[in-house]
Amino acid sequence: MSQMQDWMQWQPTTEKNRLGFLVLTPARIVVGIGALVAMLAGLMPWAEGTVPGRAGFEPITFSGLGGAGDGVMLILFAGGIAFLVLHRTPASSRVRLVHVIPYVLLVLAAASLLTGYRAAMLAIVAWENRGGSGSMSLGFALAALGIVIMGVGLAALLPGLIRWRRASDDPADLMTVSKQGVAESIAGFAGILIGGALGIQLAVSLTPVPVIGLIALGAVFGGLLGAYAGSWLLRSVAGEVSRRRSRPG
Repeated sequence: MSQMQDWMQWQPTTEKNRLGFLVLTPARIVVGIGALVAMLAGLMPWAEGTVPGRAGFEPITFSGLGGAGDGVMLILFAGGIAFLVLHRTPASSRVRLVHVIPYVLLVLAAASLLTGYRAAMLAIVAWENRGGSGSMSLGFALAALGIVIMGVGLAALLPGLIRWRRASDDPADLMTVSKQGVAESIAGFAGILIGGALGIQLAVSLTPVPVIGLIALGAVFGGLLGAYAGSWLLRSVAGEVSRRRSRPG
């Protein structure tokens, strides 16, 4: 047990701490604040305006959940960044790739914001063509601010990633490719496709008018559940086949 504790650099906890699962350094806290701002902004209107209606000019909004669901994607990317940076397990991982993923998610979050901006501008043009008016709202500004704050925090963490020193007992050295592992990956990918399709169907059936943001959520969470179910099913079948083969006679 002591050798395992030394390898994991782990010490028994003597007092309870509700936030003990978090790594709260200044740079990581900045990333967490930026992620929270971005996630809240994903739920807010990104453009507001007025259009002619039956009772005169009526207010209208373009939500981050509308269009192609860029607000939903921003929420997912920001949530992923916060988890990988703040949670003790990924934050203390010895695998360098785990620490690179937040930077990839930040780029994807910025891309989602850009596509959301284009969709909001198209909505504003459509309002103006109807005789109304519109402009970008506070929600979009907060989304951009959240991405900038996350970028500042990740930039502060970047020197440690650049100067990364690989440990002699890096878990990546112990990774092997097996037939069962490849099969589980294929089953997981098939589960993503099936689960995503079922999630989309469920999301479409919940509202009379399709909501892109809800459809995106259904696809994401359906895909995640499908990936787990596919891998679990193949692993269970492989385990049962292995047990039958090991039985005598």
